[in-house]
Amino acid sequence: MRTKHFVRGGLVGAWITAVVAMTWAPRGGQPAAAVAALRDTVRDSLLVSDSIYQGWKWWHVYCYRCHGEDAMHPILPTAPDLRWAVSPTGANFPRDSFFNTAWNGRPPKGMPAWNVLLDSGAIQEVYLYVKARSDGWLKPGRPHRLSDQQQKTKSP
Repeated sequence: MRTKHFVRGGLVGAWITAVVAMTWAPRGGQPAAAVAALRDTVRDSLLVSDSIYQGWKWWHVYCYRCHGEDAMHPILPTAPDLRWAVSPTGANFPRDSFFNTAWNGRPPKGMPAWNVLLDSGAIQEVYLYVKARSDGWLKPGRPHRLSDQQQKTKSP
């Protein structure tokens, strides 16, 4: 009796999969290029450049403990919300000041100097990540790179 239900369930699952595949497949009257163009008009709010992605990685290794995950809601009371700090409507902290603070730290406020662990390129990448979050086009969450998507389509 149980075998009969498993077989019936498998057939129903296969039928549903076939219907979904036929629904989403490009039609003869609608070329694949038109489907791709339609998909490209929708902005992917987590698609970033390689340098912003690397900045996200640095952020989640070193910065989030004080300034919050996804550059939101700082955990320490002395740590500023850096999205506000670099925004034009906030403190409008210039990139050079951001870099100088990250490089040398602010020991009286509890900010360590990151020049021991991060090189100047890594700090610039962190800035690009924070700026993208501040500008609002990069939404919270794990970003992905175009280069990752291109590799997925090439691999079998």
